[in-house]
Amino acid sequence: MLAALAASAAVGQEQPEAPVTFRSDVSLVRVDVQALDRMNRFIPGLTAADFTLREEGRVLAIRNFAREEMPLDVLFLIDVSRSMRPHVESVAQASRDALNVLGEDDRIAIMVFDRGTRIHSAFRNRRDGVNREFARMLDQEDFNGGTDITKGLLAAADYAQRNARKEARRAIVILTDDQTERERDEERVLAALSRADTVVSLLLAPDAMGRVTQRDRRGRSGGSWPTINLPWPGGGRGGVPNIPGLPGGGGSGGFGTRSAGTAEIAERSGGDTMPVDEASSLERTLERLRQRYALYFGLPQGAKKGEERMIEVSLSAKALARNPGAALRYRKSYLATADGAPEGEVTSAAGSQTERRGGWRRAEPGEK
Repeated sequence: MLAALAASAAVGQEQPEAPVTFRSDVSLVRVDVQALDRMNRFIPGLTAADFTLREEGRVLAIRNFAREEMPLDVLFLIDVSRSMRPHVESVAQASRDALNVLGEDDRIAIMVFDRGTRIHSAFRNRRDGVNREFARMLDQEDFNGGTDITKGLLAAADYAQRNARKEARRAIVILTDDQTERERDEERVLAALSRADTVVSLLLAPDAMGRVTQRDRRGRSGGSWPTINLPWPGGGRGGVPNIPGLPGGGGSGGFGTRSAGTAEIAERSGGDTMPVDEASSLERTLERLRQRYALYFGLPQGAKKGEERMIEVSLSAKALARNPGAALRYRKSYLATADGAPEGEVTSAAGSQTERRGGWRRAEPGEK
């Protein structure tokens, strides 16, 4: 009788709402946006109404909106060529604390590269296991090879596309000095990242910075290049200056090597670049990968499957007034994975359930 009474009372009590899991259908596209204030810090508390999304000048409705609660799949891409061992050891040491910023549903994988690439450990969500894998990698690698950064990034994008979860944000964190023996090919890498829906964040080893300093001292006739204050380019607004010899610039940074354009790739993919010799760089990189807003929009009418299309995301006037000097980072193109639907036929698999929770709202007629 007591059990029956308890069950009857439980029925009358208001039950907590189950969390809504958003599952988009093939007609929705997601763009991840990092919002930074004038001090280069994450701007929290933004809503869908604070963003405007355009394609070819036309405003697209934001069909769904998510913040930091999305799971994250991170592939560490580690340069194990000559001279990189101390920097890899530094990152392995920093990972013991830095990985704590990740959530229980986040996963980590490790790939290493020199002139070739190999998976060291597949995606896993046990952070203590990841720390052990870093230590095992240091024991196994001899750090005696050359470097092909473009090949490494292409392999990493392919692995992320095939193995990362569709519902997760995908990121490649590459540790390198940006010096490659092979040709650089930013456009090919960016196309692969677009197909994989993956952002790149760069931990830049100081060897490349040292080469820049030497180049600075030689300078140009009649003067020298401006002093570069670290951290860069993650701490600035425009990324790395296009100066020969600089990472992301146009010239060779060392004997028999050249810049692979990794900083430019990171910036154009919507990611960051930070100097690895700063103790907080790894933690800040992982934090920023989580601190992103997800904007979902419907494929515009006329979009063709497999077509690369350009988008523009900006803050509303009210959001800019609250956050003067704010800047957004995001990938400015996307790959259509289905044909665009006729006007008014784009739907969400989360549908009215998400709408009731306030996750998104339909634009009113004439609203921009």
